[in-house]
Amino acid sequence: MPRFNPELSLQDDFEKVNQVEVGDEYAYVSVTIPVEKTYEPKGWIGVDRNTTGHIAVVADPETGKVLKLGKSAKHIHDKYRNIRRSLQSHGKYRKVKEIKNRESRVVRDLNNKVSRKIVDAAKSSDKGIKLELLEGIRKTARQVRSFRYALHSWSFYQLERMIEYKAKLLGVPVAYVDPAYTSQTCSRCGQIGDRNGKNFKCSSCGHVEDTDANASFNIAVGQVGVSRSAADRDAVEGSTDTPREATPMSDGDLRTPQVSAVGVCQSTDKV
Repeated sequence: MPRFNPELSLQDDFEKVNQVEVGDEYAYVSVTIPVEKTYEPKGWIGVDRNTTGHIAVVADPETGKVLKLGKSAKHIHDKYRNIRRSLQSHGKYRKVKEIKNRESRVVRDLNNKVSRKIVDAAKSSDKGIKLELLEGIRKTARQVRSFRYALHSWSFYQLERMIEYKAKLLGVPVAYVDPAYTSQTCSRCGQIGDRNGKNFKCSSCGHVEDTDANASFNIAVGQVGVSRSAADRDAVEGSTDTPREATPMSDGDLRTPQVSAVGVCQSTDKV
């Protein structure tokens, strides 16, 4: 049976078929999908993206609820990295490429599921999504060896694009905040605290919390004002990850464009 790209399952109806291309293994179908009108959010949830541990930690300041997603990411990368190293040591370079492609598919599937849960959490409570603007992180992040590997191999921006895309389809506003000090500032009193790995402690008020949860609360209440244009994004025409019209939204920038998406139909059930 044909396998359809899960992105298109977000909405059953589409307005028109733009283009169909049939290859040896895939059929590429480009369709125009209507999007819901962007609503005025009743509040915001903050999303802290990570290179180790859970890839996304979501916090809602109104309810105090914290959602941790994508714990298997580190295991996935460690597993495939070790396999590639073993194959490289035996000179099996063609197999290395196959393993790399397999890892990319697993990563994409995980990002797809994580982004779906984040957007659903915002939609169900009529809230918007706030993300850190992480452009330039590869130049500024502390380059510890294990951190450097995770940073350059994990797709921060693929997850970001998927969140934007799904949010746009459902009318969920997305905004960006400055990432400075979100992990070092106390989400309770606003003072700079002490971060030790995954543990955060505020020396001013004594508040103790998981570092990622603390950061996601700070992101949720952070001031909107950081913008990111479509030209700055790694936009790929025809990609279901990055619809060309998808642009981050601020409080005063709530738009309702249509989205063009591409579905991929594979002729085999094997991955």
